Amino acid sequence: MDSYKTIAQDTRIQRKIKKCKFITSIKNVTTVRKAEEFIADISEEFADATHNVYAFKVGLEDKAITRSSDDGEPSGSSGPPALKAIEGRGLTNTVVVVTRYFGGVKHGVGGLIRAYGDSVREAIDEAGIIKKTRYIKLAIEVSYDMMGQVINDLEGSEAKVENTEYTNEGVRIIAVMKPSLISNFKARIKEETKGESEFEELEEVFV
Repeated sequence: MDSYKTIAQDTRIQRKIKKCKFITSIKNVTTVRKAEEFIADISEEFADATHNVYAFKVGLEDKAITRSSDDGEPSGSSGPPALKAIEGRGLTNTVVVVTRYFGGVKHGVGGLIRAYGDSVREAIDEAGIIKKTRYIKLAIEVSYDMMGQVINDLEGSEAKVENTEYTNEGVRIIAVMKPSLISNFKARIKEETKGESEFEELEEVFV
């Protein structure tokens, strides 16, 4: 996949349901670490809340990582519905924390599922949805005399060359490229260099 959907802007909304205050904070993130830091920050900001329920999805396809927490609410009543709201809109690289202040009226499990799920969906609607592009950071090792040809090929493939490093054996080129173009690019370079080239996929980059 070369593209994905996430929220257009970081957002916070507040709503009251059965005398309970729900504060929903939602953010675009690109790593699990950033998601965890956001959760920690919100939990510290609202340390006096009854619950700070969270959910996030980071990454794409089989590499996607999802987590959720009920934070003391009945099992499955809050974190999973929040995560389902994110996935239901086809989003990734998104983290949400729903802070609840108990107002004296119990919701029941069914009521909590609706309250948390609706809170996240409302926050997504407020934030808006945007399509972003995914790239793979790629290292290509070739001989000195092939450097120009490889760089020309990269630029013709809508890739961006970030750095060139000279080594004893040749050149190590660092570039970012859309995932769907990598396989054909590797095949061309292997053929042009008669197999004298090495590739390493370093990391995903989300733009």
